[in-house]
Amino acid sequence: MNNTIKFITLLILLVITFIIAMISGISDISVVEMVKSLFSTGDGNTYTIINQIRFPRVILAIVAGAGLAVSGCAFQGVLRNPLADPFTLGISGGAAFGASIGFAFGIVKFSWIFLPLSGFLGALLSVGLVYILNMKKEFDSNSMILSGVVASYIFSSAVMLVFSIASLDQLYSAFMWLMGNLAFFDERLLPVVIVLVITGMIILCFLGNVINIISLGNEKSNSLGINTSRTVKYIFLLSSLITACIVSCCGVIGFVGLMIPHITRKFVGNNNKILMPFSAVVGSVFLLICDTVSRTVIAPVEIPIGVITSIVGGIFFVILLLRKRKN
Repeated sequence: MNNTIKFITLLILLVITFIIAMISGISDISVVEMVKSLFSTGDGNTYTIINQIRFPRVILAIVAGAGLAVSGCAFQGVLRNPLADPFTLGISGGAAFGASIGFAFGIVKFSWIFLPLSGFLGALLSVGLVYILNMKKEFDSNSMILSGVVASYIFSSAVMLVFSIASLDQLYSAFMWLMGNLAFFDERLLPVVIVLVITGMIILCFLGNVINIISLGNEKSNSLGINTSRTVKYIFLLSSLITACIVSCCGVIGFVGLMIPHITRKFVGNNNKILMPFSAVVGSVFLLICDTVSRTVIAPVEIPIGVITSIVGGIFFVILLLRKRKN
C-alpha cells in the first residue's frame, strides 16, 4: 500500500471518528440530526449541544492532537532523541506552573482569557529558561534534553509550592486542569488556536527534509550547508509555540507528542517530510477517541483526557519494552 492510499485511509478514519465523537455523549444524537444542526440555524437542545458544546470541543481535539504529534516529531528529529517531547523539554511543566498561579491567586476569575493566558505565559517562561541555558552550548541535543528535564523538575516543584498555599476550591480546579481537560476551553479562543497551530504545523512539514538532515548529526548537516545550531533553535521555538498554544487551552495532555510519532513510523518510516503529516492525522484520531471515551465511559462523570492518554501511553511503552527484550 503506497503512502497516498494510507493517507486517504487515515483521513476517512478521521471523518468516521469525527462523526462518532459528534453523536456520542450524555445525549445521544443521530447522524441525521447532527448534520441538520451543523448546517442550519436554530435554538433547540440538539442545535445547542452540537454547535455550542460538541463541535468546538471536537475541533479543538483534532487541532490539539495534530499539533502535539507534529511537535513531537520535530523535537525527536532535531534532538535525535526518541524520548524528546513537550514534557521532556519542560514546556508542559511551565504551562502547569502558570495556570496554577492563575488559580491560586484568583486571577482566572476576572476574565475567561486569564486561564489560557496564564498557561501560555508559563510555557513561554519554561521555553525561555531552556533557551537561555543552551545559548552558549549552541543548542546541543543532549544539553537541551538535560535543560528540559531540569526545567520540568523546577516547575513541578513550583506547582507543588503553589498547591500548598491554595484553598481547596482553587486546588480542585487547578488539579482538574493539570490532568488535561477540554471542558475548560472557551470557544472564543478557537480561531486563534487553529490559525497559530495549523500555520506552525505547515511550516514544520515544509522543514521536513531539513529535519531529516539535522537528524544525521551536526557534522553532516553543517557540511551540507545547514547552520545546525540556528536551525535547531528556530524549530525548537516554533514547536514550543505550537505546544504552548495547545497546553494553555487544554491543560497538560501527556504522551501524544511522544507516542504518536513512534506509532506512525511503523507505517511510513523515518522520513519526517512524510512522517509529520501522517502523525498529524493519527494524533487527531487518537485524541478524538480519547476525548470521546473520557466523556462517555462513565457519563455523566467526565474523566480528564490527560488521564486517558497517560494510561494508553504507559501501556504502549510497556508493550514496546517487552517486545524489545524478547527480540
